[in-house]
Amino acid sequence: METTRIAIATADGVSVCDHLARAAAFVVVEVNSGVPGARTTRARGTEACGNHATFVEMLSGCDAVICGGIGEGAAVALAAHGIRALVAPAVAGTGIDEALQSWIEGRLATSDERVCLCSH
Repeated sequence: METTRIAIATADGVSVCDHLARAAAFVVVEVNSGVPGARTTRARGTEACGNHATFVEMLSGCDAVICGGIGEGAAVALAAHGIRALVAPAVAGTGIDEALQSWIEGRLATSDERVCLCSH
C-alpha cells in the first residue's frame, strides 16, 4: 500500500488558498492507495510573507502541497526538502476536499509557473 502525505494550503480552513504565503494553515491528509485517511491541521503563526523556513518546517513529512500560487523562493526551499509544490491556480477558492479528490483522481491541473503575489 502506497502512502502519500499531501498538504493543502488554506486561509480559512475551508478552501484552497490563492497563495502559499497567505495560508493560515495547512490541512495534511494521508492518502493510502488513493483513499484519504488521517487528517490533521497545522496552523501557522503570524510570520511575514516570505519566511520560507516556516513553510519547510510546517510541511515536514509531506510529499507535496496544493496551493493556488507560490513564489519562486518558497518553491525552491520546499523542493530542496523533497516537497513538491502543486500550483493549481484554478482551484484557488475551491473546497479542500474537492481539490484533494481532483489530485487523487489525477485531474488536478497544475502549473510550473511561479507567481509571487506579494512583490517579494
